[in-house]
Amino acid sequence: MANKKLERQEREKIVTDMNEFLVTYAKSVLPADSNLAKQLYDAAHQDVTGLDSLFNDGGYGRKERYENIAQGFICDYYHIEPENGAEEKKELVKEAVRYLGRHEDQLNRWIKE
Repeated sequence: MANKKLERQEREKIVTDMNEFLVTYAKSVLPADSNLAKQLYDAAHQDVTGLDSLFNDGGYGRKERYENIAQGFICDYYHIEPENGAEEKKELVKEAVRYLGRHEDQLNRWIKE
């Protein structure tokens, strides 16, 4: 039971990190907007590749600011090699997008600080 709680806490930490890195990147490439987190969520909630169109960066933001962080966590925490962790990475990215949608206000406040 303690292991599941620890795993959940670690996943929440990495999901938070993923979204903070994504927001930081978005601030640097998108026009200032008071609801940047909503823009990100709207672009990613159907398919995370929607971020590519939003950023117009050929997938750099999605891959470097979202998926690579997820992949690093999976490799480190679960000891799964990248070529074997595609499904786990996909699930973690979905989890991060859901978190983004549920915490838009919190992330928008963080953006303004």
